[in-house]
Amino acid sequence: MLNLEEIEVDIAVILTYRCNSKCSMCHVWQFPTLQKEEITLETLAKLPANLDHLNLTGGEPSLRRDLMEIVELLYPKARTLEISSNGLFAARLEPIVKKYPHIKIRFSLEGSEGTNNRIRGEKNGYTRKVKGLPALEGTGGAKLGFSTVIQRENGGGGVEPF
Repeated sequence: MLNLEEIEVDIAVILTYRCNSKCSMCHVWQFPTLQKEEITLETLAKLPANLDHLNLTGGEPSLRRDLMEIVELLYPKARTLEISSNGLFAARLEPIVKKYPHIKIRFSLEGSEGTNNRIRGEKNGYTRKVKGLPALEGTGGAKLGFSTVIQRENGGGGVEPF
């Protein structure tokens, strides 16, 4: 019999549909939210405690001016709190990582420099990400890494990504 107390609960919260990348596989940047339309702290406070994994995503979460307040509210509610970021504003995440060194941070990286920048529509995105993650490690970050969307353009269809 299924014991509901033993079920893992993972949640992803889209904090914004604003994004400074122009990814070929995601068109959220074409339909940005207005800040006043985005999920509020009051709504986020209603999330239950004892979550297994809570992923703060978007759009680009680091575009939220209240990201630290969001993390302060939600960090105690989950075993693992993750921020999925495009990685272009690593410095905005530094205060969060300093205060919460075990927060999980993932920067989106789609392959080699040319592949990443082309897929993500970013100028110097690859360089900013590979420099940004070690900078976060220097502030005490312990759960840092990259995430990749496997697709034809980066090797999912036989194309050489790296």
